[in-house]
Amino acid sequence: MALSLAAGCGSGTSSSKASSTTTPGTGAKAADVPGVGTGVTDNEIKLGVSMIDYKCIPKSFVDSIYVNQPQAYNAFIDNLNEQGGINGRKVVPVFKFICPLKPAAAVEACTSLTDDSKVFAVVGTMYDPTGDAQLCVAKQHNTILITDGLTQSIISKAPPGLLLSPGITSDRRLKVIMSLLKSQHLLDGKTVAVLAEAADASPVDAVVKPALDAMGVKQGSKAELTISGADTTSAQAQLDSFIERWKSEHVNALIMVGQAVSSKQFVEKIKTAIPDMQLVADTTSVASGGQDEVKAGVTPNPYDGIITAEGRIFLEHSRTPHYTYCKTIFEKQTGITIPLPNVVVKLPNGQQNDIYGNAEDACSYVTMFQDIATHVGKDLNNTNWTNTVNTLGSVKVMNTDFASLHAGKYDADDTYGLVAFDPSVKPNGNWRHVTPVENVSGS
Repeated sequence: MALSLAAGCGSGTSSSKASSTTTPGTGAKAADVPGVGTGVTDNEIKLGVSMIDYKCIPKSFVDSIYVNQPQAYNAFIDNLNEQGGINGRKVVPVFKFICPLKPAAAVEACTSLTDDSKVFAVVGTMYDPTGDAQLCVAKQHNTILITDGLTQSIISKAPPGLLLSPGITSDRRLKVIMSLLKSQHLLDGKTVAVLAEAADASPVDAVVKPALDAMGVKQGSKAELTISGADTTSAQAQLDSFIERWKSEHVNALIMVGQAVSSKQFVEKIKTAIPDMQLVADTTSVASGGQDEVKAGVTPNPYDGIITAEGRIFLEHSRTPHYTYCKTIFEKQTGITIPLPNVVVKLPNGQQNDIYGNAEDACSYVTMFQDIATHVGKDLNNTNWTNTVNTLGSVKVMNTDFASLHAGKYDADDTYGLVAFDPSVKPNGNWRHVTPVENVSGS
């Protein structure tokens, strides 16, 4: 098992059942509905905080972990409360750990935080790839959830404005990639094909094909691989057939949609057969494949030059005002110095203590919730929250430069540029910018 961890029906509004009347695109917030939501009193806001329980995960599964996560969240919540709270209300955290290896653990956390603790909102990592736990919070219990790892499909199933991400959905990242490729003319003069998994090829027709048509580039055959579990024999044979077709079509650029088709076995086969093929991936997770090849001493590295979209990389973010804000508060409240992201802090068991990531995540979640709730005002309930989110525009997400929310856009991160994998970056290869980061909210 590989884990990527950076990762009953109730009402969130106790005094009113009125729904949002905001019209997308008007830019005007609807009139506030009087009253407060579940978990809100005159003096307090009860905030659920969900976190990964790293203690339940075998060491061989994950190299880098967060240690003492409640301490990190309390650093920013205590600082917030010392400054007067949110519109005069103090934030009271309710912590809940989730073991990602335990079936239904995230759903159990949902019911615990909503039914038992009756929080107003939940922030943090709620690991459930199926989306059941996230929708348990936002849809079944009508409770605000700010979390990561969301897709547009999951967000669309929740009530508008109640399921938010400080990051970006895979769907919108693909749109950003295609927009940046067009603006930089990086596919001009190339013959471009697309590779996707047959079970999840809808983004090809919805996003990639229209973008390529708009660029006016020559296009090769679209390849869809049937991938079923660990046995990729059939998919490998399918890819062999498409590679031969691409050769005859003189395809020299390939858009790979979906994490499965970007795995090492397929990338190696493609680059061996067509060495000059320019690869474009829709996920930054492909870097791990390139880094594995560096460690194995593979030359040339088949991932060398693969393009995707990413925000600030490596040490860049540590030089921004947002990072300075988080660092100052965390170190003052905890007495713990945050090391730079390139500094490895080893625990006695050999795992890495990711203090940097722990502090950054806590800072971003708390600050994003604080910013929206402050804009909502005294009548803090779901209706007013949704009306605020739908007309908010710029929102504070401290691990990125630009972020925004509005009706129909509930993933916040807008800071992206094109990057390419460079195996020469020490120690094991990393991304380098092809274009500087920019505000891509309009992509």
